[in-house]
Amino acid sequence: MITDSAEPEYSPLLKTAAVSKSFGGLKALSDISFEVPKGIVQGLIGPNGAGKTTLFNVITGAYLPDSGSISFLGKEIRGKKLHQIVKMGIARTFQNVELFESMTVIENVMVGCHVRTRSGFWGAVSRIPKVLREEKMIRDRAEELLAFVGLEKESGKKSSDLPFGWQRLLEIARALASDPLLLLLDEPAAGLNAVETRQLGELLGKIRDLGITLVLVEHDMSLTMKISDNILVLDRGCILARGTPREIQSDEAVMSAYLGKSK
Repeated sequence: MITDSAEPEYSPLLKTAAVSKSFGGLKALSDISFEVPKGIVQGLIGPNGAGKTTLFNVITGAYLPDSGSISFLGKEIRGKKLHQIVKMGIARTFQNVELFESMTVIENVMVGCHVRTRSGFWGAVSRIPKVLREEKMIRDRAEELLAFVGLEKESGKKSSDLPFGWQRLLEIARALASDPLLLLLDEPAAGLNAVETRQLGELLGKIRDLGITLVLVEHDMSLTMKISDNILVLDRGCILARGTPREIQSDEAVMSAYLGKSK
């Protein structure tokens, strides 16, 4: 009896190939090629202006790259609209917290849920029984996510009334509401104190345990090195280094340029 013992072909969750982006005469990204396997935390580091947020923006459809390809689950997503990319399973948070300040905490998360509903956000305005049932499911899901990030007791407050660290958690809960396979986090620890940063690290570990792949842009090197499986280093729009946290920490160019150590 002959059996097929060949291992299944490897397929990354996210793949960029020779992605470039310029703004006028400034080359923000130059031939960026990297892969993100399923189920890992991919760190992305580099100084201000290295191109990290620009890379997030081209992945999520906010910017159209000048050249190159971006594939997710083996499908090309370059040129797709933001809402289409979210529906495919990519969500993100922002360097500057972007919440609906006039809405309550739970309403912010419910907005994130509507990408997965049949009625959609505007359909929820009607009072049709089927829509009301769906709205009840959305509220229940939002409550689950608030409990997951530790904000269940704050659901009725205005999002603008939350302390800054809790606003970060709310933004993560809202991103999770779209049921992403890939979550892009843009400096989630910015503005957090040491205790909040430790709690954030624990939360990111819980998110990874759910099977969600993370790409983390973060200036807190301690957090990045602790939680990342792989790290990509950008320098002026180009890839400077890539490897495990241990390999990056021992890279002389990275140590000199980004981690405060001399050669």
